Amino acid sequence: MRLVLTTVLRELLIVPHTVEDNALHPLTSPVKSTLPLVLIAAVQSLSAVHGRAEDRIITRAIEVRSLAVAEANRGIEANLRGVVVFVEGPSAVFVQDESSTTFFSTTSVPLPTVGDEIEVRGATRMGLYLPGLGLSTFRILGHRALPPGIPARYEDLVFGRYHYQRVALEGIVRSLTPVDSQKSLIRLAIGPRVIEARVEQPPPGGRSLVDHRVRVTGLAVGFINKRRQLVQPYVRVLDWNEVEVLAPATPIAKVPHISAEELLAFRVAGHGQQRVWIEGGVTAVFSRKQVFLRQGELAFGVRLSVATTLSPGDRVAVIGFPEMDRFSAAVVDAELMRRQRGPALAPVRVPSPDDLGELHDGNLVSVAGTVRDAFKTDGGTALLLQGKTRTLQARLPEGVEAPANGSRLQITGICQVETVAMTSLFTSQPGIVSLRARSADDLQILQTPSWWTAGRLAAVLGVLGGVTFLAALWIAFLRRQVDRQTRALRRRIEAEATLEERQRIAREFHDSLQQDLAGLRLRLDAVATRTLDDKGRTLVDTSRGLLSRIQAETHNLVSDLRDSAEIAGDLAAVLRSLSKDHATAPDVAVRTELAAPLPALPASTVHHLRMIARESVVNALRHSVAQHIVLVAAVRDDRLTMTITDDGAGFDPTVAARGKAGHFGCVGIRERARKIGGEVVWRSSAGAGTTVEVTLPLRSLSETSPLV
Repeated sequence: MRLVLTTVLRELLIVPHTVEDNALHPLTSPVKSTLPLVLIAAVQSLSAVHGRAEDRIITRAIEVRSLAVAEANRGIEANLRGVVVFVEGPSAVFVQDESSTTFFSTTSVPLPTVGDEIEVRGATRMGLYLPGLGLSTFRILGHRALPPGIPARYEDLVFGRYHYQRVALEGIVRSLTPVDSQKSLIRLAIGPRVIEARVEQPPPGGRSLVDHRVRVTGLAVGFINKRRQLVQPYVRVLDWNEVEVLAPATPIAKVPHISAEELLAFRVAGHGQQRVWIEGGVTAVFSRKQVFLRQGELAFGVRLSVATTLSPGDRVAVIGFPEMDRFSAAVVDAELMRRQRGPALAPVRVPSPDDLGELHDGNLVSVAGTVRDAFKTDGGTALLLQGKTRTLQARLPEGVEAPANGSRLQITGICQVETVAMTSLFTSQPGIVSLRARSADDLQILQTPSWWTAGRLAAVLGVLGGVTFLAALWIAFLRRQVDRQTRALRRRIEAEATLEERQRIAREFHDSLQQDLAGLRLRLDAVATRTLDDKGRTLVDTSRGLLSRIQAETHNLVSDLRDSAEIAGDLAAVLRSLSKDHATAPDVAVRTELAAPLPALPASTVHHLRMIARESVVNALRHSVAQHIVLVAAVRDDRLTMTITDDGAGFDPTVAARGKAGHFGCVGIRERARKIGGEVVWRSSAGAGTTVEVTLPLRSLSETSPLV
């Protein structure tokens, strides 16, 4: 219970000052608030009642620094004695004993000052980077001199070895600038590395430490991320008394003058860390601190320590520190010594991006290429210029619009090697190369892109494909329409020809055969009025009956030939008419059953089906003595089925279907079925009736032969 309340109070009582101070602040999750001292007293009383979380008491700073995260967060009691070396505020007071340095937070006022010897009581907790003490109390014992700084190298700070301890660093001052009215910033070169030292006082008036060799003593601190990793170290310095000059700067008159060829080139004595004097013509200015110079055929970049207004064409002299950039040497932390106006320098003409090499690094070049793509970046727009073997990235200033893809472009700018490729154990070559344009005037469009871009070509091809597809669908639709109209026309011509032929036959039957039969009947009637013997009269009466049947058959045939339903292809009407014709027979019931509406059929097909049905009904009446006959027609699975079922005496279909002397009904039915592309089956047995089934596919009905 005590630990929970203590932890909450420690969290709430930490008060950081500024965002910058958070880099120094050792505790996590600060909250800008304070609590009454009565709460602290309550926690202390609770601690006295319930006892401590740990039996041991830490008495040395090195023991606090050596705790693991879990151990530090358990709140181990600590009682330390040491001297205050830095005060950030109530959230972080740094105290050093004979073993090391640690920190604590407090709400006691007034705060201790640097140099106070104090006794601290508190409990451990984990900070942003290393363990320290949480909310603590202190007692001032006296005042004494600060301990000397620990001699440290750059890597000691980077790897956090002396973090939150007083260190002493020796190096060359690269630059000295004010941060605000109360603080200063020193950039200190320690060998090839540069580290910042922040002095808690403004720069000394009338005194420049640039190029001086100095010893800086201060507290090693740094910026920490949320993973408890040291991102960037720096040093907090109390005042200028902590900065000791070891060797003065080289006088301006004695600063060595070098050429561009000598920048970081081989020297027997090697290169020192002091400044050099170098001259050149300005080729590009990207900010008031970043410029590029050219001397002869060589070019190099310059970073000024103080913002200066320069223009392309100016002839300048600068003093600065040589430093290796990504691929070639540059001059950094430079000071402008002389400036003279002059005409702008012409760019170096390069035929294509493939010809850019190491000697062009930092130089003003002009190169032609084809724009393949463009995209936005934080600093403006980037173009991709395509060569034969290399794609060059050209960066345009903010606000400059990119030319259209496919444009042929001449662009001028500073060539910069972005990556280095090691070609052997001793040499290196440029990898990725970019071009940085200075303004919109550096872009010259040589040729606009063709209207036929890949996107437009794809769109046109898509439209043509769509039109072709629609045309194919339309042609297929027209073909179906033509086929349908052709079949309909063929059926209509066939029906008209069939009707004409049937009417002609009907006329011939009526005008010739029926007239002859009528004349024959008159003669037989005349003979019947004569006196004949019994045998003669019987012969005449038989002949008259036969003639009556022939006349009836002829009349029916003529009627069939002129039947409009058959001509129209209406099988249902034809079957109903057939049932009606036989409905007058005594003791016989003939009916038609239709499962569903039947499709229109060719006239020839309807005629043959009618004759098959008629022959089957006549056979049932004459030979089977049937009393019930059912005609059924239906369409199933794209097939037309017609059945004639009776309840007559039945017969042996295996014998009758092959035909016998004087009987051709079954043979005729089979021939008619084959003529229209169908099949016929007889199902019958003695005393069980007969079923005649005709089946034909509907798809073949349009191909049947006309009636003959």
